[in-house]
Amino acid sequence: MKYLLSTFVLLFISNNAMTIDKSGNYAVWGIGMKSCFTFNSITVNYLNQDETIQEKDEDWISKLKFWEKKEDKTDETENFDKYRNYIKGYITAYNIFTEDTYSITGVMKEKDVIVWLNDYCKENPMSSLETALTNFTFEVYDKRMKTSRPARRGY
Repeated sequence: MKYLLSTFVLLFISNNAMTIDKSGNYAVWGIGMKSCFTFNSITVNYLNQDETIQEKDEDWISKLKFWEKKEDKTDETENFDKYRNYIKGYITAYNIFTEDTYSITGVMKEKDVIVWLNDYCKENPMSSLETALTNFTFEVYDKRMKTSRPARRGY
């Protein structure tokens, strides 16, 4: 067990040498390669869910129009869930591998992070989601939580 633990510690300590190549490049997998433009087009419903009122078209005429294709919102939800899962995985990995970091998001909630990314992507539609996330970590680094509990003040 001690051997396994010391091997893990060695790998963790030397992770900086393994993360990028000599030119400073690294492989990005999955949805992180998608453009900010695509990210914003997927997240628009998530960000406006409080403002949108979904009306049901249940009158008799709509029932007669059975041949019309009904829009299926599950595709948009599934796509957004892929982005959300990628973002959560990225942030979790960042928290694990960054020294003195419990949570890079600090006190931000999920929606706050999505709004930040959405704003960044509006300004940089050709950037990738991974680039947006990297810039997010640079932007909020000083506001990160360093420990799991805030330090007690006073007494």
